[in-house]
Order: sequence, then C-alpha cells, then structure tokens
Amino acid sequence: MSAAPVPPQAELAELTLALITSRFSVSPKRLIAPGPSTAQLQTLVEAAGCAPDHELLRPWRLVRIAPAQRAALGELFVQSLIERDANAPASAQDQARDKAFRAPELLLAVARLDPAHADVPAPERFVALGAALMNLLLAAHGLGFGAMLTSGHALRSARFAQAFGLAGGEQAVCFVTIGTATEVRTRQRPSAIELMTEWQPTA
Repeated sequence: MSAAPVPPQAELAELTLALITSRFSVSPKRLIAPGPSTAQLQTLVEAAGCAPDHELLRPWRLVRIAPAQRAALGELFVQSLIERDANAPASAQDQARDKAFRAPELLLAVARLDPAHADVPAPERFVALGAALMNLLLAAHGLGFGAMLTSGHALRSARFAQAFGLAGGEQAVCFVTIGTATEVRTRQRPSAIELMTEWQPTA
C-alpha cells in the first residue's frame, strides 16, 4: 500500500482525532452488504500491518472466511457447542450456526507466540495484534464501514484450532466483522481523569 500524501500537521491532527473519536463498534447483527471490495480489504489488512512490531516478528495473522465457507464455520460452531453441552437444544444450535452468517466480511485474528523469539514475550505480541486490529478498525471506519471484534467459547476449543490449521504456538484471538452499518449505538467515553494517574514512587 503506497503512502498517502500527508496533510499539514494541524489538519492531520484534526482528521486523526475525528476518525478515532467518531468510531464505535457495530454489532455483527447490524452489519449488512456491501462489505469492503477486494481492493478495500487489502487496504484494511495493509493498514493493520502498519502497527508497531517489536523485532519485526509479525506476531499475528488474519484468516479470511469466504462466503462459501460460512456454512462450514456454522457447523463448527454447532459442534463446539455440543462439546460443551451435549444437551444443547436445537434453538441454541441454530443460534450458534447463525453467527457464522452475520456480517459480509469475516476475518479470524490469530496470535503467533513462537517461543523461538523469547526476547519478545507473549504480552508484547498480543499488544502488537491489538494495535494491528485497531488500525484495521479505524481504516474500516474511514472507508465508511462498521466493524467489531467478537470472540466466544468456540475459539478456545481444540476442534476449532484443528479446523483452522493453527500451528503450535498459534492462538485464535477474535473475529473481525466488517460491513455496512444499519445502526450505530454510541456510548459515553471515559475521561482522561478516569484513565490515567500520576506515578507516586513508594520508595
């Protein structure tokens, strides 16, 4: 992805803060077509790749679940549910299956925790993934799409890891859902006073 022209500093700051402060997560249930085009999706993924990356390990990857694969994902959700609750009613199984079909675009975020690079511990790698996902969410918002990160019990099952071919040291973290928002539900943001304190040395 080629670098976009950089606007003057004051304008850049205003645009950046406007993008960040106007973004809200949009539930997959409120995301409809159209989703990002192939070119737009590439732009989003390359924006994710601009995140900080200690030692350039690329400690994460994204897996796209194409529309043709949603039925298989739905059955995987159902089987994961049955593993947790063999007596899960048909209604619960239907709900689990339906989750695979929400949102036009669906990605799986995978953390790569290869122990061969012990100088970059797991917390740093998860931070790198989080930064990458935030870049992606902001880029999606900037392109006019709604998006959200979702997880669930299924991601933590051995069946799920096998189905997605996760290697040793890899961990499924969350899904990224992207589409056109039918509704955006906002919430009050925490203030800086609530989020930051001054260090008071105790010794």
